[in-house]
Order: sequence, then structure tokens, then C-alpha cells
Amino acid sequence: MITRQQIDRLLQFRTQNFLVTSCYLNLDRTKIAPSALRIRVKDLLQTAQHELAGKAGTHLQRESLHEDFRRIEEFVQPEIATNHHKGLAVFACAGEKFWQTYRLPRVVRNILIADPDPYVRPLSAVLAEYRRFCVVLTDRMHGKIFEVYMGTILERTEVLHQVPRRVREGGFRGRDERSIERRHENAVQQHFQNLAADAFALFQREKFDALVLGGHADVLTLFKQHLHPYVKGRWAGDFHCEAGKITVPEVLTHALEVEDQFEWQHERKLAAELVQKARAGDRAVAGVGATLHALAHGEAQSLLVEDDLEMPGYVCRHCHVASLQPGDCALCHHPVEPCPDVVDEAISLAMIKGCQIEHVRGPTALRDAGRIGALLRYRSNATMQAE
Repeated sequence: MITRQQIDRLLQFRTQNFLVTSCYLNLDRTKIAPSALRIRVKDLLQTAQHELAGKAGTHLQRESLHEDFRRIEEFVQPEIATNHHKGLAVFACAGEKFWQTYRLPRVVRNILIADPDPYVRPLSAVLAEYRRFCVVLTDRMHGKIFEVYMGTILERTEVLHQVPRRVREGGFRGRDERSIERRHENAVQQHFQNLAADAFALFQREKFDALVLGGHADVLTLFKQHLHPYVKGRWAGDFHCEAGKITVPEVLTHALEVEDQFEWQHERKLAAELVQKARAGDRAVAGVGATLHALAHGEAQSLLVEDDLEMPGYVCRHCHVASLQPGDCALCHHPVEPCPDVVDEAISLAMIKGCQIEHVRGPTALRDAGRIGALLRYRSNATMQAE
């Protein structure tokens, strides 16, 4: 699982004497066979190694880069055969003994860069789209906490706060039994409080985005009363299970089902808001032309785009502005060049501009409004004319 500590270490990593190799690879097997993908990756690495070798000023830098590329190729080739993620990001600096890999659930562009600092913008854009889920399982005797992120699961606790079973004893008019029952119920309530406190402690450390609960409905109703308001406010859904018997893979399956429904509702709501605002002439645009214009002029705050949307067009290699028409760039007046996909270029420009990026799956209100759009910081007359 990608942890915040790992990301923090990457963002803080700097080197004075070497270069950092940042490698992003598209490993989507739906459009290319694994055998062809292995050849493509090998050619990409070899070509980039020759091009980037000139950036290394010293023998030690060249040796470090050479080792980076060797290790990346050694790591990637088995990944193509054994894993099913769509993208991969690798950051390496052999001279500083630095190595980090990220398996990504979304397609990324093939990028290979060697610089003093890691190139993290594409990774940040992917991570920004995924929410970190806390999953709490509970019954009246046991509790466990998991973290689910980008399709992977990590157990955050062992079996927690085991509550002793009731032991019935005879006594005068059942008073002993009632006393045992009260002690047991108090222990159950304390168990719920401890588990809720652990969930809040995890939130304080990791700042998870959403909460999923697993167990019997009546137990979860009681447990929710003990949740801190910050945690309860992030509730995304429940699933039914035997908390003391369910396996970790089963937890992940249930949690991903809740996450999928939660994300689908979020995407539908966001797309409907964008289309409504665009039609009302408010701070939003829909359609390829208007969206590219808003991105180029720095008006876009959030970019929404349907999965698998592709469209040929043109791009200015000088300022990265994409267009549907040939000619000169509207911003810097350099000649534009043909490109296979202006949507990909739009996403890259959105990353450069610091926009939030949301990929939308399936049919939403965006489907009939051009399949792409942007929520705006402000709306200029030029953008209105571009619609």
C-alpha cells in the first residue's frame, strides 16, 4: 500500500551529487499484448538512457544513472507478466541508494526524466483521485481496523479489546446473573469506545477520507454512537459480515464494493453540477473546445473527463496548450504540432496548472455534454465565446 510516509519521503528527497530517475510506464494490457508491451518498455528505457546520459556531468552520475536504468528494467519486466495494474511509477537514485515503486490503478503516460529532484506531478495527480478508506469491523466481542487505498488493504490492528463471554451463575433471585449481565454490557460499551478511539487515532495520523463499517446492522447502530464526529462525518457505507470470522480478502471485496458505489455517486453529483453550471453560464464549461480554452488561460479549477475519451488534435510544445485546430498557438504564437490525443495533453496541462483532475466512469450528465468539462475559478468573455 502507498503510505503517506512514503509520499513524504519522496517529496522531501533531494540530492546534490546525483540525478534522480523518474519513470512512469503505461502497462495497460487491454490495448497491447504483454509480449509487445515488454518490447516497448525495453525500447523506451534504452532510448531514454542514451538521451539522458548526456545530462550526467560526472562519472559517478553516469554510473548512478546506468544502475537506475538497469534496475528499472529488471523490476518492470516481471511486473508485466505477473501483475494487472495499469500504470507504474519508479523513482531511483543508485548513488543515494534511493528506490521507490508505485503500482497504479490508472493509465499514465510513458515518461522518463533524470533531474536533481523527483518528478512527482503525474503521481500526485493519480493519488489525488483516490480516497483513503478506513474499514472498521466489529461485533460485541471483537474489533479490527483496516486501511484500504487504491485497491490494496492493510490491517491496522490485531484482534482488539476481546470482551469476555457471559458466564451464568446461580444466585439469590438471579441477582448474580443480572450483575454479570451488567458487567458484560459495560464491557461491550467499553469495547465500542476503545475501538472508536482507535479509529479516531488512525484518522489523526493518516487523515483517511472515508469510513466503511462491517458487522451486523444492530451492532453497527450501537457502535456508531461512539464514533467521533470527525470520523462519523466520513461514513460511506456498511456491509454485513461476521466480524470474527471474515477473511482479509473478503473484507477487501466488500470494502471495494462500498467504495465503488460511493465514488459513483460522487462522480454523478459532480458531473451534474458541472453541466448545470455550464448551461446556466455559471463558472463551468463543457465540451472539448471550451475546456481546452479554459485550461490554456488558467481559468480551470477542476477537470472532469470520461474514462477512455481520446481525440486527435494539435499541441504547442512550447507552452503545452492543446487545440483542435492547426495553425499557431493562441498564447505564444508558436506553430502547433499534430498529437494523437488532445485529452491526454489537456490532463498534462491541468497538472501543470495545479488543477484537480477527476476521471468519470460510465454514463453521467457529462456524456451528452461533450464527455469533458471544467469547473472554473472565474469565467472570461473569451471562454464564453469558445463554447
